[in-house]
Amino acid sequence: MSETETNDGGVRRRTLLKAGGAAAAVGLTGVGLNAVGEEAEAASDQSGRETAHGNCWICRASCGQEVTVEDGKAVDLTGVDGHPKASAGEDREGTLCSKGMAQLNKTYNPNRIREPHIREDGELRAASWDEAIEFAAQRLEEFAEEHGPEKFLRYQGYPLGKHPWHDLVFKSLYGAPIKVGRKTTCHGPFSDSWAWMSGYGREWPDWQNSEYIIAWGRNVMECFRGQWEPKGVLDAKEQNDATVVCIDPRYTKTAEVADKWIPIKPRTDGALALAMANVIIEEGLYDEEFIGNYTHGFESYKEAVADKTPEWAAEITDVDADVIRDIAIGFAEAAPSSVAFPWTGIAYQSNGFKNAQNIQALNGLVGNIDSPGGTRQWTAGFGLDDPHEKQGIDVPANYEDKPTPDYDDYPFQRHVRNLSHNLVPKAVERGDIKGFVNNWSQPPKSGNTRAWFEALEEMDLVITVDAFWTGVSKRADVVFPGASQLEQPFLQTGGDGSYSTNGWVTGSKPAIEPVGNCRRDYQVYKALAEEMGWGEYFPWETGEEYYDSQLEAIGLSFDELDEKSYEIVTDFEYRQYEDRGFDTENGLFNFDLDAKPAYKALADDIGVSTAPAWHPPDDDLFGETTNEEYPLLFTDLMVEQFSRGHCQALSQSLEAYAQRFGHEDEDYRGNYLHINPKDAKARGIEDGDWVKVQSADDEIELMANLWEGVRPGWVGAENGFGVGSAQPDEEGANSMLLNKERHVEPTTGMTARNHPVEIERLGGEPQ
Repeated sequence: MSETETNDGGVRRRTLLKAGGAAAAVGLTGVGLNAVGEEAEAASDQSGRETAHGNCWICRASCGQEVTVEDGKAVDLTGVDGHPKASAGEDREGTLCSKGMAQLNKTYNPNRIREPHIREDGELRAASWDEAIEFAAQRLEEFAEEHGPEKFLRYQGYPLGKHPWHDLVFKSLYGAPIKVGRKTTCHGPFSDSWAWMSGYGREWPDWQNSEYIIAWGRNVMECFRGQWEPKGVLDAKEQNDATVVCIDPRYTKTAEVADKWIPIKPRTDGALALAMANVIIEEGLYDEEFIGNYTHGFESYKEAVADKTPEWAAEITDVDADVIRDIAIGFAEAAPSSVAFPWTGIAYQSNGFKNAQNIQALNGLVGNIDSPGGTRQWTAGFGLDDPHEKQGIDVPANYEDKPTPDYDDYPFQRHVRNLSHNLVPKAVERGDIKGFVNNWSQPPKSGNTRAWFEALEEMDLVITVDAFWTGVSKRADVVFPGASQLEQPFLQTGGDGSYSTNGWVTGSKPAIEPVGNCRRDYQVYKALAEEMGWGEYFPWETGEEYYDSQLEAIGLSFDELDEKSYEIVTDFEYRQYEDRGFDTENGLFNFDLDAKPAYKALADDIGVSTAPAWHPPDDDLFGETTNEEYPLLFTDLMVEQFSRGHCQALSQSLEAYAQRFGHEDEDYRGNYLHINPKDAKARGIEDGDWVKVQSADDEIELMANLWEGVRPGWVGAENGFGVGSAQPDEEGANSMLLNKERHVEPTTGMTARNHPVEIERLGGEPQ
């Protein structure tokens, strides 16, 4: 692996490449577009420059940024060398992905919201900060008197994982108990299945030490949680001669570097996993010692896969039986230095939980849990101080004992406290939710879009912190213009990263002052708390002071941390379960979830097995299937250039995306419908045509991209475009217009993003 540096308009860009071969085309960086205009043009003059640090939160990865600042302007970004998220480890160069590189463009974007806004007489108008804070506080007090804070919904954007102030104000102090979490918009089936099986929460592969990697619905080379992930995969290939298997109906950048690409029939992953288990058990390749000492439910698992042969799975998955045997044996023989890792490709499925459970069970079967090159349970091994406790401040829990809604027609909702994303409009219709506070997120592009728009219009109070005009901020009553990541202080503890046996902490001061009249999160929440009489809970003047108080627990100051941007602070070993067991009710790894009372009750409610099992899409409980009228299956996608939201507003990201698929000369910067040439030919569609995607519920229109990188019978489009998006002209199509309330995975409430459709050619221009 090598690092190269290019210079575009004076801006240095460090790019990750794989040394040699076709894989060198897999670049993990932005395209050379001038992100900040005149500031970047002066970059060749190195005098008068300073270096600051930052952390990128776009995919919640916390990649360390090295920021070059000139005359108060950020003019250059690159990764921090040795950083646990931005690099491959100690003495390795740091890089940023294209989303991270585009943060200069985001910070200085001309379309950014730069003033607070409040709604009067039905219209949004600019306001001063004092006016906006006073207005918001008054409306919140009126809302609590009229409806009660239990009817005020919290929505989690990515920055909320980085500080406690949003929940401190709206959950602990105001008393709003309900939120919509990422588990119902992004990762519920695979994270919940792993949490309930192992008790560890979401697992992460020990990529760099692995010898056999199955990226299962996981495009690790471009849709990652930090640069350490793709670098770890490349290290494993080059240093361990690791085999990489990519299971995905799309030919992704991960498929490009894989030894085997398996374009599986969508939503049949669980059948493939069961057949692999059948082979491993029949061949005696499972880990008897691990299973005998540390697991529950193996006999149920063994019975479930007894007749699930590769030949059985081949008919369902469109994967050859010999290929199934080959990957099963290779995976088992490399154990425990092997890992099967599912991601959103599994989570987006209507039968995603059972499919994820089947995949996760494979890791337990071969005993790779918390092992070198297997899964890794990063336990920080240290805690940071609670600044409120140190100050003797007792924070109330005003959210406790508040009533929460119940939905008899959705069993999963009776077993979780928080609200499924797709059920929010129903909650508003029923009067269970009357208001909403949002931080840097765009719910209408995460499912049930049209109903979400109606719900936002119906709510009595909508407050948002955001950077761009979106489907939420346009409908809000209060819009606070939030600071970008370059303008915020940051602190995060690790966590998954390139240091396999270390815990770490990363943090940074603001690299620059906020542009316009934007404010940092701490200042926004502190001002609102003071206006509402809660100033005692925000005694620190800045977020940096708050973080400094936290770091005293490990003998580190925020000034010291900012100098390097990260610090390795503790060691911990593999196979932690040998000393403390698993964090489950029975202390064991559970193949059969009958040992999880909450899941057993839910499984009984919906009539499914607690053990691994095959549940195909069935037009009833597990989602719609294709038919003669709607013969193609549509799924929304993610690519390296875009997050789920704000990157769609950035010219740099849009240009990189258009160039990637050869449409840079088109006068169009929306998303594309990726369709196999065979399916396109049958419908008279040519590359660049405008097409209509029609489902039984709704339709969208966008540009076609003919590509053999998607299997016949399956089509997809990038998420986050169209109506409600951050794009000023809302170009492209919001794929979640096809999604309705019923499109949920029945175990976790996760938005199910697969829809039977038909495609119609409209011509070469937008209709």
